[in-house]
Amino acid sequence: SHLVLPAWRLPVAQAISLMHPQDGRPVFAFPWEGVTLVGTTDVDHGEDMRLEAAITPDEVAYLMAALEFQFPQLGLTLDDIIATYAGVRPVIDSGKADPSKEGRDHVVLLEDGLLTVTGGKLTTFRLIALDALKHAAPLLPGWHDALQPAPIFGFTQPLPDHLCSEFGIDAQRRQRLQGRYGKHAVALLAAAQPAELELIAGTETHWAELRWTARTEAVMHLEDLLLRRTRLALQLRAGGVDILPRIRAICQPELGWSDQRWDAEQTAYLALWSRHYDLPPRAQIPDWRAAPTAAST
Repeated sequence: SHLVLPAWRLPVAQAISLMHPQDGRPVFAFPWEGVTLVGTTDVDHGEDMRLEAAITPDEVAYLMAALEFQFPQLGLTLDDIIATYAGVRPVIDSGKADPSKEGRDHVVLLEDGLLTVTGGKLTTFRLIALDALKHAAPLLPGWHDALQPAPIFGFTQPLPDHLCSEFGIDAQRRQRLQGRYGKHAVALLAAAQPAELELIAGTETHWAELRWTARTEAVMHLEDLLLRRTRLALQLRAGGVDILPRIRAICQPELGWSDQRWDAEQTAYLALWSRHYDLPPRAQIPDWRAAPTAAST
């Protein structure tokens, strides 16, 4: 699980790693898309796997204790937390009691035509996919493609200087747009309406990215737009509820949704955010300042 805080409340120029005072596990904080990300916890997940994971009260206290230990001068509180999120990592059980001690390796099994992939991490998804294809190749007659890692975008021409000058795109924003959208960055700029190349406050996302995403990236639900295609749901308080009217003005025509459809999507999205990305009820969160540390035990 992770906490998301405003960059101005936890200003870090680069990734910071520390050992948690309670159990010696590594905890990190790093700048991400205009906010600061803090994580992670590593506990067994016993909930229904059909439901989206969410941070627990104990995990909130655990991460806040790490921040209090490392940054006592900041006086961070629960009010500083913009959002939370959690994920479930598949682990190959080697019998170790501590899940943090388990490896991140993946295993590919091919049995009677059934290909099973387990373990691994999302950050290595392309290597896992390549390994899976290599196992499946003997069952795919006529497969002749070379199964080698390849660039995602291939060679991409840089955004032209005159376009960056015309649209007021500085070097940092230029690098981000090109890295995220590749050869489509020029088309994104061309699709932008007036004022849509401004940044959404508190993030590194341009308003124009919402239009482009709604138009080209197969958005099926509002949560797709705000949680997965962009990450605004994690970067703005209350899931960005204050800017939903402007998001609607930009994206509803691109998506072709009726007013009734948009209203239903917005209600479902805000309910999802409240259940899985907000803090748990505060009364359930233990007082992390009273938790014993390694130095005090």
